[in-house]
Amino acid sequence: MLFRNYLSDQANASREIRFMRILLAGLLLVILVGVVVVLKLIGNEKTVLTPPEIKRSYWVSGDAVSKEYLEDMAYWYAGLALNITPAVSSYQNGLFLKYAAPSEFGRLQMEMGARAEFLKKNNTATQFSVRNITPDEKTLRVALSGVLFTWASDKKAGERQATYVIGFKNMNGKLYVSEFKETSEQNPFDPAPGR
Repeated sequence: MLFRNYLSDQANASREIRFMRILLAGLLLVILVGVVVVLKLIGNEKTVLTPPEIKRSYWVSGDAVSKEYLEDMAYWYAGLALNITPAVSSYQNGLFLKYAAPSEFGRLQMEMGARAEFLKKNNTATQFSVRNITPDEKTLRVALSGVLFTWASDKKAGERQATYVIGFKNMNGKLYVSEFKETSEQNPFDPAPGR
C-alpha cells in the first residue's frame, strides 16, 4: 500500500514537472515573440502633426519627414525671411532664428542680420510670391521659385524671378533650418553661379 502511494506520488510529481516544463516553454515562446515585435517597432513610430488649419496631414518618422511637411515648413520659413519690412524685420528674424539648427545658428544670424540691416538702411521691403515648390526628401531640402518684389518706401522698385533653397535638419522629429540661400531655377539644389 505504501509502495503504491509512493509510485502514485512519483507519477504525479513527474506529470507536474512535465506540465511546468511545457508551461515554461510556452512562456519563453511568448516572451521571444514579444521581443521580436518590440524590436521591429523600434524606430518605426510615426508622429502625425496637425497644423492650426488642416489641409493635409504630416508625419515624422525617425530621420524622415513627409513631403507635405517639408513643403509647408519651407513655405513658412521663406515667408519669414522674404516677406519683410524694416518695421518687422527684427521680430521675423528672431522667429526665424528660433528654428535655426544649432550648428548653423551663427551663420544664419549674420545673414539674416545683414539682410535686415540693408532693408532698414534703404527703407526697403520685399515680398516673395511663390510659384513652385520642389522638395528633395532625401536631403531635406526644398527649392522655392517665384517672383521677388522689392519696394522702396511706398513705390515698387522692381521684381525679378528668384529661387531659394531651404535646407533642414531633423532633430527629434522637429525640423530646424540649416540652410537658406538664393540659387538658380535651372539647378536649384546646387549653389547659384558666383555664390
